[in-house]
Amino acid sequence: MNETAELAEFVASTGEIPALAHSRLRDLFLDYIGNSAFAAARAENAPAVRAAVAELDPGDGPGTVIGEAKGYHWPYAALLNGCYAHSLDFDDTNRRQTGHPGAPVISAALAEAERSGADGGAFLDALAVGYEVSCRVGAAVGPTSYDRGFHLTSTSGIFGAVAAVAKLRGFDQPTVENAFGLALSKAAGSMQYLANGSWNKRLHPGFAAHDAIVSATLAEAGVRGASAAFEGQYGLLTGYSDDPRPAALTERLGDEWLLLETGIKPYPSCRFAHAPIDAALALRAQVPEAEREEAEIAIAIGPTAMKIVGAPTAAKLAPQSSVDAQFSVYFQVALAWLDGKVDWQSYERLHDKDVAAVIGRITTHAGNLAEHGATVTVQAGGRELSTTVTAPLGEPENWVGGTALLEKFTSLAGAVYGDQHAKKIADAVAGLRSGTDVRALARLLRLG
Repeated sequence: MNETAELAEFVASTGEIPALAHSRLRDLFLDYIGNSAFAAARAENAPAVRAAVAELDPGDGPGTVIGEAKGYHWPYAALLNGCYAHSLDFDDTNRRQTGHPGAPVISAALAEAERSGADGGAFLDALAVGYEVSCRVGAAVGPTSYDRGFHLTSTSGIFGAVAAVAKLRGFDQPTVENAFGLALSKAAGSMQYLANGSWNKRLHPGFAAHDAIVSATLAEAGVRGASAAFEGQYGLLTGYSDDPRPAALTERLGDEWLLLETGIKPYPSCRFAHAPIDAALALRAQVPEAEREEAEIAIAIGPTAMKIVGAPTAAKLAPQSSVDAQFSVYFQVALAWLDGKVDWQSYERLHDKDVAAVIGRITTHAGNLAEHGATVTVQAGGRELSTTVTAPLGEPENWVGGTALLEKFTSLAGAVYGDQHAKKIADAVAGLRSGTDVRALARLLRLG
């Protein structure tokens, strides 16, 4: 078999999935729900996207959109959930993928599980397969894809979303392979959103989830997709990468689960800014308040992080939108230094003078660091303090923990549903397993 065929066989005939994977996926699903619910209610892009989808999908459909009362038809429910899940930039990340697997994968799987009446065990199995495919495709394409201007969350995420839907529908290997081949023509997501802080990025996982359902349905009906979708002459690896790593698609497939390297974010911003935030918070605690005002801050980050969050462009030095600010290590560290925290309310300080003053005292450079690591050095009160963070808070080896995860979920979902109803959702997610009703859980996610 070639790599595409082998990955398709994995989807069709997955062996035993580790219990740890199911446990971790419950955490990631809970995190996804909180992010989506809050974004549906509060993200500035939500009203316009909702209005557009209502025009495209008029009336009431059977599919649940988190934080809404209205139902939608399945592909549009997946589109909206995928968009909402990513709108805060607070959703899970996988360092091997260099992207966000959950937003496209869960959105497609939730729509399909609700449509088909799948139970909790089948839903978790589909998520496991979808996450694994998404992470492996991202790892195979590699971070040079960003240099070409592609958003890996979307371009690798669509294949994970296809895999999750295919698993729930019980596709055989040739049908999965056809679905991958069809999805190849829909793999898209441009980084040009960085130019003006556009909402393209927030839509990317929604587009991927929607198109995954379309691709899977076409394949199920017998439509032939391109063969060798990943490793072929004009496949994903050739078209989307300067340094393709085809072995990542299948190496130790089924034995090593890359999904277990997925992290949960404590801050609603690009993951590349999180190690600098952690470092700044640690140093802030060592500097008296009177000395913080004039502190000089130097940030060393990895080469990819430098391109995405650290380049001293106008949009990063003086962000004009929340998207600009989410991709500005200057803004993120300034907020951490001033307020001792970074949360969604931080974006209300976009144009504050004290934030701009701290940004003016921050410098960045690319260092020999892990992609998500950072070294921050502070000159304050005649002293130099420095610290290095190799694994930001939320990575598996620096896990947020169950209490912090539940607090994050409640702070987001409780603002939409109320704390009592949010607890019912959390309990239902914790109870997901074979025999539980995904449709009943989906009903809990609707408003009213």
